[in-house]
Amino acid sequence: MMQRVTISNFMHPLMLLACLLCLGACGAKSVKKMDASLMMEPTEFRTEVNHWPEEKEHDIDFLDIYDPWEPMNRNLYNFNAGLDEYFMLPVTTVYDTVVPSPVRTGVGNVIQNANEVGTLVNCILQGKVEKGAITTSRFLINTTFGVLGLFDWASESENLKLQEEDFGQTFGVWGMGNGPYFVMPLFGPSNLRDTVGFGADFLFLLLEMKHAYKLLGIKNTKTVAYTELVLRALNRRSTTAFRYHSTGSPFEYELIRFVYTKKRELDILH
Repeated sequence: MMQRVTISNFMHPLMLLACLLCLGACGAKSVKKMDASLMMEPTEFRTEVNHWPEEKEHDIDFLDIYDPWEPMNRNLYNFNAGLDEYFMLPVTTVYDTVVPSPVRTGVGNVIQNANEVGTLVNCILQGKVEKGAITTSRFLINTTFGVLGLFDWASESENLKLQEEDFGQTFGVWGMGNGPYFVMPLFGPSNLRDTVGFGADFLFLLLEMKHAYKLLGIKNTKTVAYTELVLRALNRRSTTAFRYHSTGSPFEYELIRFVYTKKRELDILH
């Protein structure tokens, strides 16, 4: 009886020790697994975070346009935005308020009709016969029945819609490349080719104005010319819906640059 008690008393501690060793081994394995998971998750997370900006940068790669003068262009863009906000828009608001809508429409029609001459010249230079014929028809109809372009009767016809061609497009059709992107002071987005074209358009406009004043018998040509140029600027800003910094995008400069470049490519193709 005493021997049985002694053996039983001896076996219980051995069983308890064996159980503790088993639990310790299992616990060590589970701790190793937990440590491994804890070490892997932050590493994977850091990897995803480190690659995320690069993926985001690739998302806007399609907006890239050849712009070696970007720092200067951005300053010019901001300058134009300030000039527009604090000068052009207030002046245009006064113009829209003081001048009745029918009068503003008539002024816009006369300017548009005068621009048909430049469009026709560029249609001829580009070999666009159909567009040239439409422009000629528009000019003749609006100059006669429309009282020197005061009324745009030609646009009532589906076959006589307004055509727009300029020297920048002509140079493009002739094979001249865009060149670097350029923000023109006062006038906004452009490129090297279109800036040269804009200069040619302006010189042609001055020549056209000179001959038109001569035909109309106007003597004080300087005063009339300055008045016309001011009215052209007011009409253009009044009929343009775009407002600087209104897109709500931090990439507005890139968006404007992209849209302008792609639009001009389409203008040249058509």
